[in-house]
Formats: sequence, structure tokens, C-alpha cells
Amino acid sequence: MLRRAARGRPREDSRLTAVLLLYTLTLFTGAALLFVMQPMVGKMILPLLGGTPAVWSTCMVFFQAALLGGYAYAHASTARLRPSRQALLHLVALALPLAALPLAALPLAVNPQLLRGGETNPVLDVLTLLAVSVGPPFLVVSTTAPLLQQWFTRTGHPAARDPYFLYAASNLGSMLALLGYPTLVEPRLPLHGPGWLTQTTLWSAGYAVLAVLTALCALTLWWKPAGAGTPVPKDSANAPAAPGLGWPRRLHWIALAFAASSLLLGSTTYITTDLAAVPLLWVLPLAIYLLTFILAFGRWPRALHRAVVAIALPLVLVVIFLMVAELPERIWVTVLWHFGLLFVIALACHGALALDRPAPRHLTEFYLLISVGGVLGGLFNALVAPLVFSSLIEYPLVMVLACALLRAGRAGLGLGPGAWRAAVLVPLVAALALVLYSESATLRVDFSFLARALEWSSERVGESLDPIERSVNKLLIYAPPLALAWLLRSRPLHLGLALAAVLLVAGFVDARSSDQIRQSRSFFGVLRISRDRDATGYTELRHGTTLHGRQSLEPARRAEPLSYYQRTGPIGQLFTELDRRPGAVWMAVVGLGTGTLAAYARPGDRVTFYEIDRLVRDVAFDSRYFTYTGDARDRGASLRVELGDARIRLDAVRRHRPEERYDVILVDAFTSDAIPVHLLTREALRLYFDMLRPRGLLALHISNRHLRLEPVVANLAEDGRYARLLQHGDTAGVRGGVEASWVLLARRPEDFGDLASDSRWTAAALDPEPTVGTWTDDFHNLLSVFKW
Repeated sequence: MLRRAARGRPREDSRLTAVLLLYTLTLFTGAALLFVMQPMVGKMILPLLGGTPAVWSTCMVFFQAALLGGYAYAHASTARLRPSRQALLHLVALALPLAALPLAALPLAVNPQLLRGGETNPVLDVLTLLAVSVGPPFLVVSTTAPLLQQWFTRTGHPAARDPYFLYAASNLGSMLALLGYPTLVEPRLPLHGPGWLTQTTLWSAGYAVLAVLTALCALTLWWKPAGAGTPVPKDSANAPAAPGLGWPRRLHWIALAFAASSLLLGSTTYITTDLAAVPLLWVLPLAIYLLTFILAFGRWPRALHRAVVAIALPLVLVVIFLMVAELPERIWVTVLWHFGLLFVIALACHGALALDRPAPRHLTEFYLLISVGGVLGGLFNALVAPLVFSSLIEYPLVMVLACALLRAGRAGLGLGPGAWRAAVLVPLVAALALVLYSESATLRVDFSFLARALEWSSERVGESLDPIERSVNKLLIYAPPLALAWLLRSRPLHLGLALAAVLLVAGFVDARSSDQIRQSRSFFGVLRISRDRDATGYTELRHGTTLHGRQSLEPARRAEPLSYYQRTGPIGQLFTELDRRPGAVWMAVVGLGTGTLAAYARPGDRVTFYEIDRLVRDVAFDSRYFTYTGDARDRGASLRVELGDARIRLDAVRRHRPEERYDVILVDAFTSDAIPVHLLTREALRLYFDMLRPRGLLALHISNRHLRLEPVVANLAEDGRYARLLQHGDTAGVRGGVEASWVLLARRPEDFGDLASDSRWTAAALDPEPTVGTWTDDFHNLLSVFKW
């Protein structure tokens, strides 16, 4: 009998090991499918709507909501059905997207007819499109993590008493999928295609594999009675927290998940505002976010958690100062600061969740409440904040909320009987200190020599060499209220209110010091209009941190095109060539800005602006701010604005107004902030040339602080056999001008006219680079053109 038992133990151990490997592999596969789908679907939407970080934020809201739906299904089915029936129900749900192949549930695809081309706030359009196009398979896959962990508790495995470690394995699959998409999948495989080797068909194959693995997991429930197996000691050191569930505890879970989720979207928006709305820059913060889940739920030590919580507040104070001071750092330094902050705060929040996890019988409810917090964070950033705030202030505000929650713990924020009076007085004192000190901080130190030595300003298009002086004065202004916040670190409520007051008042202080006269926010970003007090100065429009145009305040220079468009620069030379041609000029401009290019319109000329942001249109045509468009109309030029994404609107004009063709198309949408990559692809150039007359010219503004767009355009020109010229414009002697790089493309070299022999224009600097590749709607390699 002893020999028979000895032979049985290795067999039982092998079975338990196989069960653990099966569940781990299934969870890994489901998570990988889930998080490969997110950037893949986001990439499908970008050419339909336009390149903006808000597209990704809206996608994240849908994915979080679908995840919540999946977790709710897992929780409800666990509570109401026996394991065997629950497994059978889930296998049927898994089979539905496979059975719906004739209805295009798989392979994945989006229906562009559900979008209205960006004519209004497209949030509801994007959510509807995602729900109809990819909602069913995403919803089914999202149930994998909580459902299989609950099944695992019934397998009899010794680790089943505390199955939360499987959540780390699930998030490992998510993180590897996210990092693998922009580095391995996106550069090598097209989204769609006639063959089977595409991203969408491979995802469908992966879904079929997940269905098979889930069926095998279900068999372990039917083969082994629930509760059987090796008992686990009740005093296991890794057992989850024992206290019962009350609403304060549940709300604390939701609040921690809310803070981490909102911080993820806030940091992503803040960073991609100055780069590009592409999957690469979406997945990095999301991968960091998932890494914190892996670390937190992989046996997270309390001592290490306390250390992370301790450094969170100092890091938040430093990052808040860097944001308000606008230090002229290189972009990779900025990215490191904000990614580091995301890592620390998310790790602290998720660590607090992991250490407070309930017993396995509450597992599905625990994950459901975490998902509720994630959805609320996404809704706050994507829907509420753009309507309530005129800046990206929600990002630092959530930093403050996270610090207050972490320092308060489950005990709450300390709202004792006498705390309310201090809760009112503290933020008032902090705000008053900031306002009064900003009025008295008059120290002016010339650090321009240091700026030159470090070459910090050389990358900042149109900026003067005084950023260090400005930052020193910002330090003098913000140091006292931030120091007050540090002194309140032992009182979470007062700390949070003091920092929130500083952030809310900071916008008014900065607006006064920078001569800002208007700040507004739309789905597509934050617009700031500033006007110099000096009558010889300018009115400027900035989108995020990028200059989008300026106009002189001097009456004699009001009609003079400035910034990137001065008459002595590349654009002025282009219009000099166009003026030699007989007849009126028909031009299309992608990107309205301040409407500066209307200054080149003569009587009888026709100008069509393609602009995705209604707010930009309203500003450019408001004579209180800029008069370029109004002056052009007064001269007898015809101006029209096509609201919506340029590619969608251009395609509509091509189909419905075939007589409308242009002498020149100017694509002015790449100057430093989130570049719409879909406007610089093979498909986009084909559309532009379809809209050009026989001798038409295409002008591309490729000035960019962080990306080398010359090789991208060179490869596209080589691919389409277009003639090309490049000029890096010089602003010497032009007051109010900004250096700008423009590329001209034409069907034949002779279409350039006299510009072909102008020594300021050259084709030699536009040599193709094979490592960059030819950008298409399915492919773009951002890493190869990043200015490291």
C-alpha cells in the first residue's frame, strides 16, 4: 500500500504541475491577446479620425469599460452558477465570435461609416465604432483573468488558497504583448491584407488557441471534484488579508484604482502632446502600468511598499515644479521623469491593493471593483476633464490625490471634528501665498550663457535664450507653497487640498506673467493665445507647447506673414513662383493655425483650409485675435474651411466635387506636437496628388523638434517617383520669423519652375534611407526617425 501511495504522489504532483502550467499559459495567452488588440485597433482608427492623444484616451475608456463588463460577467456567473455550468456557459461565449465569422466579428475590423470625420466631438462616435466592431471578442477575452483564477481555486492545487499570483502572470503576458507590438509586430506585419500573415488574422488564430486552452481548463473542473486535493495550511504566510468587506474598504480599492488609471492616461496625454499619437508612445506607459501590477501581485513585501510610498510625495513635488517651470529639457529627460513618476505612483497604488486583497471567495468582486476604479479614471480623463478644465490640470491633480490616498491608507483622510476648519484654511493660505509671492518675486538672473553652453535651447523652435532665467523665477514663485505642502505630509487631507489649490491658482499666475489672453480646450488639445504688452510685439497661438502662428501688433506689419511663413523664406519663394502662373490660384491648406497662409491670397484666389479642430477655426476667424483671414476676404479672396480630418474631407471633395482641384496643397500639420502620422503615408500622398492639377505642387512642412521627417518624405518620394526639393529656411533679418523646413513634391522636375534652379532649394538632402522604410497606413517606424 505504501508503494502504491508513493507511486501515486509523483503522478499527483505531475498532474498538479500540469494544471498550474495550463492555467498560467491560458492566462498569459488571454492577456497577450487583450493587450495586442488595444494598440492594433487604435492604429486602425487613427487614419479615420486624426492623430491626437485624445483618440487613445477614448479608446482606453472603451477598453476599460469592456474589461469592467467582462469582470462583471465573471463575478455574476461565479455567484449564480456551479463551476461546471459556469464553464459550459463560458465555452459557449467563447465560441460566439468564431461562429460569427460571416458577420466579420473575426478577423477584427472597424467600420469607418460610423465616424463623422471629426466634425464634432467624436467621443461617442469612437465608442460606438469600437463597441460594434471589436466589442464582442474583446469582452469575451477580458473575462479570462478573474474567471480562470476562480476556477483555479477549485482545482485542489496547493497554491489555490491564494491564487492572486496568477494575476502577475496575466499581466506579464499583457506587458510583453504591448512591448512586442511596436517593436516586433507593427514593423513586420500589415494590419490587413489578402494573405493570412497579417495582424488581424494572426489575432484570430490566437483567439482560437485561447478557446482550446480554456476548454482544457474547464476539463480540470469536471475531472476533479471541487475542494479536493492537498490541503493548504491555514496560517500560510502569503494568505490574503482576512478582514471582512465593508464599503470603506471597497471605496478605498476603487479610489486607488482610479488614481492609477487616471495617472496612466494623464501621463500618456502629456507626453504624446509633444510627440506623436502612435502606438509606440501609447504602449510604453501602459506597459509600465502593467509592470507595477506584476510586481505588486507577485508577493509584494510590505517593507518595500512603505519605501515606495515614502518617495512618492517628493517625486510628485519635483515633477509638479518641472511642469510649472517649463524647464527646457530634452524630450527623453521629460519622458523619463514622467514615466518614473507613473511607475512609482502606480506601484504604490497597486501595492496597496495587493496587500489589502481579500480571501479567494471575494476574488471576482475584488477585480470587479478595481475595474470600476479603472473605468472611472478613464472617464474622468477622456470625458469629464476636457469639459471642466481648460488645461491638462487633471494630470497633476491626480498625482496629488494619489499621494493623499497613499498616506491616508484605509484609515481615511482624517476628517476629525476640528479638521474641517483647517481643510478650508490650508488651501486658502497656499493659494494666497502663491499669488502674493508671484507679485513680489522680481529677481532676474541672466543664465543665458549656461543655456548656450548646454545647448538646451537649440532644439526649441522659435524660443529665445532665456529659459533658465524664467525657470529661476518660477522656482522663486512656487518654492514657498510647495514647501508648505511638504510640511503637511503627515496630514493627507491638508496636503492634498494645499497642492490642489496651488495647481488651480498656478494657471492664473502663469497666464498673467506670460501675457496670456485666452486659454481653451477641445478634444484635440489645449489652445493658448498670448499678446505682448509692447505695441511692437505679437499675438501668438500655441497648441500645447508648440507655436502655431503669430501676428504683429504694428499696424504697418499686420498683413505680413510671420513665424514659419515669412516672405523671404521657403513659403514666400513658393508663392512667388505661383504668382508667375496665369489666372487665380486654387490652394488647399491642411492645418489652419492662425490662418497666416491666407496672407498670400490675391483677389480671385481660392483657399480651402482643412482643419479638424473647430476651436482652431473659431480663433483664426476671430478678428479680436488674428486678422489674416479677414484681410484676405477684404482683398477679394475666397476662403472656406472644411471641418474634419483632412484625409476624410479631401476624399469627400474628390468624390463629390471632381471639378475642385488645386494648384498647390500645403500640409502644415507636423510642427512638433502630436503629428498625425496618417497624413504622411503612401496612401495620403496618392490622395494629395489626385487632388492636384497637372502642374500642381505639394508642400510639406516638416519642422519638428523630436522627429527627423526628411528620410520619411524621401522614401515616400522615391516610392511614388515624385520630384522633390528641400529647404531649411533661414530667418536672418526677419523679425518675428521662425526657422522652418519645407519640402516640395511634384510629378515632374519642370513643374517646380524657377525653383528647380534656385540654389536655396536642393534635392541632395532628401536621400532615401532603407532603415526608415516607406510609411503606409499599416506601417511606420517611429524609432528610426526619433532624434535621440
